[in-house]
Amino acid sequence: MTIHTPVGNDFDSLAAECAAAFDRWVPGGSEWDDDRLNEWARRAFALQFAENSTYRKYCETRRVRPGDVSGWRDVPPVPTAAFRAVDLIVGPSSGAKLTFLTSGTSRGSSRRGRHLVRSPDLYRASLRASFRAFVLEGEDAANIVTLPPSFTYDPTLSLGWMLDDVRAGFASELGGSVATADGVDWTALDAVVADAVRLDLPLCLLGTTLGFAEWLERLTDGRSITSPLPSRSRLMDTGGVKAREGLERAAVLTGLCGQLGLRLEAIVNEFGMTELLSQRYGHGDPGVPLLGPPWLRSWVLDPVTLEELPDGQTGILCHYDLANLGSVCSVLTEDRGRIVGEGIEWIGRTEGAPPRGCSLATAELLEAQEHV
Repeated sequence: MTIHTPVGNDFDSLAAECAAAFDRWVPGGSEWDDDRLNEWARRAFALQFAENSTYRKYCETRRVRPGDVSGWRDVPPVPTAAFRAVDLIVGPSSGAKLTFLTSGTSRGSSRRGRHLVRSPDLYRASLRASFRAFVLEGEDAANIVTLPPSFTYDPTLSLGWMLDDVRAGFASELGGSVATADGVDWTALDAVVADAVRLDLPLCLLGTTLGFAEWLERLTDGRSITSPLPSRSRLMDTGGVKAREGLERAAVLTGLCGQLGLRLEAIVNEFGMTELLSQRYGHGDPGVPLLGPPWLRSWVLDPVTLEELPDGQTGILCHYDLANLGSVCSVLTEDRGRIVGEGIEWIGRTEGAPPRGCSLATAELLEAQEHV
């Protein structure tokens, strides 16, 4: 059976439209109401249904075709586990410009998940619009310092690409990467901090919880800075504590704020996934609700039935991300969380075996691949 993509709805055209809309977004504007996003979602699903054969078969198994989708909530979600078993891309795999790999899984699988990215420009538009709004609070430049490895050291890490890109897009006169192939160049970091204090220039420090924990250890061992960081300095923490048992994110960030002379409100908690090209952000304590751009929506499902749960109840987080136009927009996670106002509260990973609903959905997708 031949499926035709609607005229004017080819990937390149639709990706360019989405990127332009992301660029125009201003927090509080009216362009991204539910009706507008639902229109985008219908067009995106028609494209993915037509040109992603495995996903199309999976949707047909679930009796969902483009005519059945009225908005983003109707789009069949794909479990994150499927990214370890199936290449999910609109068009041929050879069309991927970037290939991001997940950090691994506690489920015991030896294969890492792969997110094939067709349009780095679309990813860049979503990333920069959100970073400007939630991290830089509307500013167009900052003295950005990044601690994690650059994309040049490992071209499979989405975090490295992300940090390199925001540094290229927003960097001011001071800052840069202090990463090396083996870790952080602490001498270089000390020099940047000293320059910032001397010139009274606020820094925007981007790193993982693990990297910030190592910095905190160095500072508490007597390598403390002589003066607080300039006013309006901030830290963006990307999480990641799996490699250090007993490490508490809140304790690390609170301790580091004390060492650097920053208020807790100067912390920006970033929440991202390899399987999503958009991110959420929260200010202050790591437990605050995480907000995202209007083309990234989340809802909570029952772990067994995958029925939607009311706001405030805890279940399995599911995300719709229009920036995922080149793969699949609706992604079902194994994370527990709940909806809080306009944001989400991430509670943690599910313990033990994957939730039954996620396992069944993964099995259906693998069966769909075999049929294709």
